[in-house]
Order: sequence, then structure tokens, then C-alpha cells
Amino acid sequence: MNIEMYRIFFEIQKRHWWFASKKTIVLDTITRYTKLDQSSTILDIGCGSGLMLNALEELGNTSGMDMSDDAIQFSQEIFKGAIKKGYLPNNVPYPKNQFDLITALDVIEHIDDDVQSLKTIKALLSSKGTAIITVPAYMFLWSHFDELNEHKRRYTLPELQAKLTEAGLQIEMISYYNTLLFPIAYIVRKLNNVLGRNGASDIDMPRDIANTILRKIFSFEKWLLRFCKLPFGVSILAVVKK
Repeated sequence: MNIEMYRIFFEIQKRHWWFASKKTIVLDTITRYTKLDQSSTILDIGCGSGLMLNALEELGNTSGMDMSDDAIQFSQEIFKGAIKKGYLPNNVPYPKNQFDLITALDVIEHIDDDVQSLKTIKALLSSKGTAIITVPAYMFLWSHFDELNEHKRRYTLPELQAKLTEAGLQIEMISYYNTLLFPIAYIVRKLNNVLGRNGASDIDMPRDIANTILRKIFSFEKWLLRFCKLPFGVSILAVVKK
């Protein structure tokens, strides 16, 4: 991903409805499925422009990893903890069996060998460690945005479930999410493809009132996910253990 995309993400991630809501849902999931304290070790793989790092630091001893020097530079502007350069599956600068929590949020869709990358995540987890993994859903939602972000694929839930199982991970929870806004996302993606719009348009900052409404709708899914698996969505969320 080029430096301009990292710059866009860095500038809007605290306010944009998609980033803010995703963060809310992921943090709520962590609270429900883990028992962390300040001695807990946490790794954010593919930390990008630093969306999750400060929030994770409040939960435990947090480190980051990214393959991009540009991403690390942006992250270091807002996070003072350790961030090391590395990438899945075979260039990870951290020891095995170390982390009580690993987050890999929209990461493995960038990697050719996703199963081996999941095996590496498993190896990095402590004996009772938990990983939170998110990926984009459905190849029929493929758009210029995926190409701009250098995605290799989008997943169905059964496909991701099979890959997690093949990697030897125990699935605690798996569900689609970003469900309530799925019809809008589908229409917008298809229109953008037809009109040939640049993928960056997917993360245009909407007007304040629209941004607030979209954030409230998407964030509401944290409550739904407490009680049920969602049947479809723009993305997939999985909680796995070693």
C-alpha cells in the first residue's frame, strides 16, 4: 500500500465512521473473549497507521508489527511502544509462544499464503492466547478499493473457517459483521465499479451528520454480536485460540 493511502488512513481514522466503528466492535470482542491485565502481552500485526495501538496499550503490554516503513512512521507519531518491521508468514521479529492477545485486522487478505500466516499467528500465541482476526467478505464485493489496498482475495465465512481449522486454530466465535449497512455498501461498490471511480472514494470523509449516523448504525452491531452470529456482511470477524 502506498504512502498516500497510509496518510489518508492516518488523518481520518479517529473520525471516519468505518474505522471508529470497527475499533469499537473489536475492543468489545476483546473484552468478551479475553481476560487481560497490564502484565498481558499483546501484538498488533499489520498495525498500519496505528488505529488500534493506543487502545490496546490500555489493556496490556502492547507491541506492533508492520512490513511498511511508512506505516511504522505514522504509528510512531501516536504510539511510543515497540513497533518492529516484519511480515507474515516468515519474517516475524518476535519470539514464539509469547502473546496473550494478537490482533490481525484486515491483514491476511494481503498475503499469498494465508494458511501459513495463520499458522505463524498460532505459533506466536501463548498457551492460552487469543487472536482476533478480521477479513473482507465476498469476492462479488471486489472493487478498485481492494486493488488499491493490494488485496489478494475476499472471503466467505466457510472459506475462512476452513483455513483457520487447517492452520490448527480453535475457533471460539466467527461471524460476518458490517451487516446493517451491507445493502448500501453493495450498491456503492457496484456503482463505483461501473463508473470507474478510484478506490480511494470508499474512504471519503462524509459530512458530519452522515458520518455520525453511519457510525451509530455500524457500532450498534457490537450489541448484536453479543447475542448472535450475523448471517452476512461486508467483513468477517473471528476469535481463535491456540
